[in-house]
Amino acid sequence: MSALRGNLKDFGIAEVFQLIGQQRKTGVLVIEHDDDRVSLLFDGGAVVTAEPVGGAQDGALAEMLLRCGLVTRETLLEVQREMDTSLRRLGSLLLEREALEPEALGQIEDLLTQETLFEILRWERGSFAFNAGSVDHDREGRLLGAEQILMEGLRMVDEWRTFANRVPADDTVFQRVGRFEDWSVAREAEGQELEAARRVFQLVDGRLSVRRVIDLARLGTFEATRTLVALQDAGLVEPLDPSQLARLRPRVQLEVPRPSARPLLAGAFPLLLLLGLAFYALSPAPAQNLEGAVSWTQRPMLAARAAFEAERVRKALEAYRFEIGRWPERLEELVVAGYLEAGALTPSEGRPYYYARRGDEAVLLAPEH
Repeated sequence: MSALRGNLKDFGIAEVFQLIGQQRKTGVLVIEHDDDRVSLLFDGGAVVTAEPVGGAQDGALAEMLLRCGLVTRETLLEVQREMDTSLRRLGSLLLEREALEPEALGQIEDLLTQETLFEILRWERGSFAFNAGSVDHDREGRLLGAEQILMEGLRMVDEWRTFANRVPADDTVFQRVGRFEDWSVAREAEGQELEAARRVFQLVDGRLSVRRVIDLARLGTFEATRTLVALQDAGLVEPLDPSQLARLRPRVQLEVPRPSARPLLAGAFPLLLLLGLAFYALSPAPAQNLEGAVSWTQRPMLAARAAFEAERVRKALEAYRFEIGRWPERLEELVVAGYLEAGALTPSEGRPYYYARRGDEAVLLAPEH
């Protein structure tokens, strides 16, 4: 079998996988479905990788790394420029820069393959073409048998159908309404099931969308969604309606859990300052000194707004540390991970913040400091 082509209606993906696996073929399988196109590499009947194709080289891997919060967009752009001149692959360049640990890269490569396979196993139409030939890869010892993947994938697809009508939209936001300990005791969960459930539950915070929870959990769409549905069935989480989300989002940004305790007054100071200065700004000034009053109130209001904006970024830093388990490498990661909107990293005066890590502490300063 040097080449194999066909239509998914006549020859399904399961049959293609079985044929390649049983004959221990090496080559590239390309599957097209509507506007989607994926590529699967096989080596001796085992799956090497599976990913969407189109666009820049390693584009799907770059997107997955970005969505999972493992690299920043700035780092990816720098590496992409180096890829264009050196013709080297994304993974090796990230490892060389020490921007990513080898274990983390392997995890995301496996996750990308898992997500791609889960997607194509649900396709019922399209075309495929397999071309035998050598494939270049560095995943020796980490290959997955085609038939093993097929069985696991079909099991996931069958189970997905049992709760498909309850899968929330990607932009749905959930909030916690119960205690995780109650669920773990009732389910007698342990091992990977318990860890997966805990990871998803911790990411549910009334702010992150379902898609962000799935990406940051790094469990894959099937596992993370199934866990989220189970947590909802147990009464531990519930979706917010749009009106709740609009009302709660500003408050959540200011009241995130903190990794270390600080006096309540210190945390409330920026808000109290803003409210106090707003009172002065709105108080009527004497007519004979109106121009001076406006000038007097505007300066403190600008200072208060700057303090408030800086505190919001500090809160986002602490939230990131609490949920991800580390400080971000760059402030841009807060935007990528959805903790801040893009414009929040530049204060009203137009000067971006300066961010540095000193040991286990993070320092946020304006450039003039």
